[in-house]
Amino acid sequence: MSTLPTTLRRREFLAAVALVGTGTALLPRSLASVETGRDRLGKILPTRPLGRSGVPVTAFCVGGHHLELRRTPAESQVLIEKALEVGCRFFDNAKSYSDGEAERRYGEFLSPKYRDLVQIMTKTGATTAQEARKDLDDAIRRMKCDYLDLWQIHHLSSPEDAETRVNNGVLDVFLEAKQSGKARHIGFTGHSNYQAHLRMLELLKERGVELDACQMPMNLCDPHHESFIEHVLPVLVERQYGVLAMKTLAYGTMVGQSGFGRIPFANPPTRSGITVRQMHEFVYSLPVASLVSGCTTVAELEENAGVLREFKGMDGRERKRLLSLSAPHAGAELETYKSPPGRA
Repeated sequence: MSTLPTTLRRREFLAAVALVGTGTALLPRSLASVETGRDRLGKILPTRPLGRSGVPVTAFCVGGHHLELRRTPAESQVLIEKALEVGCRFFDNAKSYSDGEAERRYGEFLSPKYRDLVQIMTKTGATTAQEARKDLDDAIRRMKCDYLDLWQIHHLSSPEDAETRVNNGVLDVFLEAKQSGKARHIGFTGHSNYQAHLRMLELLKERGVELDACQMPMNLCDPHHESFIEHVLPVLVERQYGVLAMKTLAYGTMVGQSGFGRIPFANPPTRSGITVRQMHEFVYSLPVASLVSGCTTVAELEENAGVLREFKGMDGRERKRLLSLSAPHAGAELETYKSPPGRA
């Protein structure tokens, strides 16, 4: 593949992740967190720019699936309003989250009162242009938005999947959505196979276009197994994408659970003394615009917001120590959502 940047090789980048001497040295100056003050709801969490767009987003983004999954509308409302109270202004969603029900909850509890304060993203797994256009219009209707702040091609699972969607016109619909103003920014996501991301970036380069954002797994165990941080992050940094981290706790396996807390995991990194705070701080020390995290309780929202507010950086010795501690816990059993290269 020809996606390696000439100025930042993958192994050199991974070494820098482990060894850099100050907590913000990996971050270009424009990506450092900024305290943004207040709005009519209170104090806002620190922000970072969404890549080359320069648009500030809160560096903690609330995952939309957890705000709705197995919850009554009233329970979703409590979590949405708590997220706003702790200062989050960036909200994730996707059509696949309960077949649009999570989007409908935003249309009921988020957009009507708070649209002027928040940035909303959603995603589509569409594989054809016709399906993508319908999903965009349906999402805007369900969430009662005139436009999306970020719309993303959802869950690229393999290089072949990336090729299929581009060849079937999905990319064209996304570019049209941005040009028309229905989506202010556009991007793509995936968690199965880092080669899918690299292939998508190649296809974009061949077309002579760039998207604005990319979302992918980023956690302390990722560098040890089929790594998005090692293989994809350097390319995204070189091409000035807004990087969105997800699966910082790897579906809960990092803390001994899995699949939204349903299945115990026997060998979590917490056994080596790594805390949830350290897991999040490691990711915040990387060149990410925002960390997308699903929260199931008010306490989790408060905890996640508190980590960001109190984050002062992570020095190289601590980063290296945590990576070393996490190594024995890494692998396919922990990151169950990943598949080997070349296989969806």
